Amino acid sequence: MKFYANDLTTSGQRRLRPSFIDEPQFGAFLEAFPDGVALLETDGTIKLVNGKLELLLNLARGDLVGSDLAKHAKTAGPLVQKLASALRQLKRTEVSGTLNSQRNVTASIGILRTPDGGAYGALLTMRETGRHSRGYERSDHFRFEAEPLPAAGGGGPVLTLRLGTIARRAATAIERGSAVLLTGETGTGKTELARFIGKAGASDAPPFVHVNCGMLSDAQFDAEMFGIEPGSALDTSTRGKLGFVEAADGGTLFLDQVTDLSPVSQMKLVAFLESQTFSRLGSMQRRKARISLVTATNADLPDLIGSGAFRRDLYYRIAVVTLELPALRDQPELVAALTENVLRRLNAGRTPTLQLSAAFTKQLSAHAFPGNVRELTNILERAAASAEDMALAEHFIVAEGASSRPAPARPVGDGETSPQSFRDLMQAFESWVLEKSIAEHGSKRGAAKALGIDIATLVRKTKRAK
Repeated sequence: MKFYANDLTTSGQRRLRPSFIDEPQFGAFLEAFPDGVALLETDGTIKLVNGKLELLLNLARGDLVGSDLAKHAKTAGPLVQKLASALRQLKRTEVSGTLNSQRNVTASIGILRTPDGGAYGALLTMRETGRHSRGYERSDHFRFEAEPLPAAGGGGPVLTLRLGTIARRAATAIERGSAVLLTGETGTGKTELARFIGKAGASDAPPFVHVNCGMLSDAQFDAEMFGIEPGSALDTSTRGKLGFVEAADGGTLFLDQVTDLSPVSQMKLVAFLESQTFSRLGSMQRRKARISLVTATNADLPDLIGSGAFRRDLYYRIAVVTLELPALRDQPELVAALTENVLRRLNAGRTPTLQLSAAFTKQLSAHAFPGNVRELTNILERAAASAEDMALAEHFIVAEGASSRPAPARPVGDGETSPQSFRDLMQAFESWVLEKSIAEHGSKRGAAKALGIDIATLVRKTKRAK
């Protein structure tokens, strides 16, 4: 092996180090590491870094290479100062903590030495730990399982055939690199299915980032999705901002209610999905993100595309595999299985345990569940909060606005036919409320704001009524 002399600033002595350290191919070797890695001089100067370390520190390569490691303690976090101190003492060390990029890591400094014991550099490694989910409020209400849920009356096999099949198809699509679009009414379990296929919550889970698109305005989109470059003119915190895309690198990006994005934000999302690259605000450097994409909506996408409210090119990119989750009223045989599953969770921390009376169970069976699985969970939690050891008929309480006995939608004329099904009644009542609100506020936009829904949803629902 070829060696050559190198001056060491810390000791003034001349040591020999392997020549491959300075070969261009060595940088490519570091890029192959799944963890963040940097090659350091013994005086703390950063010689090489890989892309993963850039991501963890939320710092650009150009800002890192050639600079002193200790310089970045303020931007990256106190943990970096500990590593720099260990390097000054030529001492191997391992530390754990949270970086300013909000990532929990375990980092180590290993001293590189020649055969005669002389130090010629150091290798910094940084591994992220305990990162399962970001931007998501954990819910134990309902989970998709690989095996059927225990159920009374044979509900388990049905769950396997319907929801289990959907879950397997989604997981297979993600494993093969296809984008998955989940559709279905509110409360059917789209978020839980996304968490299932994204393996969120597992001990060795890749990142799972849940983005509520309804909370992203055009002004916020770039900063929230792509982040802010540390030290840039747009960085008010001096440490930058980690974007959703970077946080999801190597894992799953879940865009919930993707139809709530404005046309401008949709255009930016198309550009990202087309190239799989992005730039932080305040930076010209293009970065590549390796993500699995899952999106969800309860809106009628064909209607939104037809009206121009949703981009057709974005639809084709997110809907490689489209899966519709069935409403609970369309699978009444699952009510018993899901009820037992929720009761088991509630009783795990309850004394005395809760049982359901025959009258309560009968009401569960007869209810249409317009709020689907979420409403079923809500009804059972209310009963658990108010009943002692037995849930009676009086403990069956439906949230206001979710009643299965809505007021008549509108007077029925002589030439009209009264709606027969519960679904028809609900849609008719909803149409009546929308039309009344539009009349009161003078515009669809004003009505949507007053009702707390987005304009695209109101347009879709009023078109359905015609």
